[in-house]
Amino acid sequence: MANPYWGNLFGSNPEPPAAPDYAGAAIAQGAANKETAIAQAKLNNPNVVSPYGNQNVVWSTPDANGVSQATITQSLTPNAQKTLEEQQKLQYNMANLAGTGYTNAFQTLNKPFSFGGPAVQTSLAAPGALQSGPTAGQYGTAGGIDASKYGTATGGVNAPTLQSNLDLSGVAKMPVNAGMTAQEAIMSRLEPTLARNRVSTETQLINQGLRPGTEAYDNAARILGQQENDQRTQAALQGINLDMSANQQGYGQALNTGQFANTANLAGFDARLQNQQMQNAAIAQNFGQGTSAQQMQNAAIAQNYGQGQSAAQANNAMVAQQANQNLQQGQFANTAQQQALAQALQQRQLPINEISALISQSQIQNPTFGAYQGSNIAAAPIANATALQGAFDQNIYNQQVGSANANTAGLYGLGGAATSAYVKKYG
Repeated sequence: MANPYWGNLFGSNPEPPAAPDYAGAAIAQGAANKETAIAQAKLNNPNVVSPYGNQNVVWSTPDANGVSQATITQSLTPNAQKTLEEQQKLQYNMANLAGTGYTNAFQTLNKPFSFGGPAVQTSLAAPGALQSGPTAGQYGTAGGIDASKYGTATGGVNAPTLQSNLDLSGVAKMPVNAGMTAQEAIMSRLEPTLARNRVSTETQLINQGLRPGTEAYDNAARILGQQENDQRTQAALQGINLDMSANQQGYGQALNTGQFANTANLAGFDARLQNQQMQNAAIAQNFGQGTSAQQMQNAAIAQNYGQGQSAAQANNAMVAQQANQNLQQGQFANTAQQQALAQALQQRQLPINEISALISQSQIQNPTFGAYQGSNIAAAPIANATALQGAFDQNIYNQQVGSANANTAGLYGLGGAATSAYVKKYG
């Protein structure tokens, strides 16, 4: 190739560079890429020998296009191979069993869910009515004793008139009063009181709800009879004592008929005094008996009131206990209903859960070998190098053309200046 500078100096133009062979560069780049990929695949996929088995990589003979195919063969150890076959057999049996469970589940779910268990209890049976207790005056009103009903005790006996002669006309005979003994006199006053007391007590017992023939009524009647018997016995003893005293006194008076009238008068005075005392004692005794009867009646009223209040409290406690038992019974029934519903739902869901359990069993696990690796090595940049070489040659050419043009312009300038000088000098 001629020197571009000298050719330009003598007026010749520089030759342009030859065009790069882009197609050839691309073909060469593709071949380089393929060779690089094959080399990378062989480097990244070695044969593997492990305790579980082996993995071999074999490359086929390149075809007409130069392509070589890799074949990976994985083999297990004898024990691992037997384990895999047993796992596959188990998995196959699980699949068949899951199919049977699916049939059962389909039959169950094909029927609408129906719960025939007990219903929920929302109400309770009324346990009974509460009682507020006894009211005031329900069993009677407590009262006192009217002393005027039993008479008024006198203050004493007038003193006798002394006589000088014995006078037996005022001496008491065997009876205290004519035709009546002291015992009969006392009993005549006591029996009405006892009768009134018995009527009052029987009325009180009936008001308490007790009837003749019941144990409580008979016990009360027996106690009243014992009290009446004690009172009659006491009155009889008092009457007998008085009759005996009167008898002894009359007998003594008969023996002492010769005593002076003063002694007789004193004896009569003593008799009248004793009679008055006896009468006052009978009044006091009747008053005491009336007081005792009234106290017993008041105590019975208080006892009946307390028993009524206790009965109301016992009834209310029974009502509360019954309400609590009704509530516990309702809660127990509702708990049983919830358990029955849960069991029914569990029976309906059991086939589905069995299928899920069979399907979710562990899948067969094969030994793990290294995965096939791709290429990572970069191929030689042939196409890029060809393009860069073409750009470099074109740049040199452009510089040469610019230099030639500059030289030509300078020569033309020198020639023009010489011509002007010649014309000016030689005209």
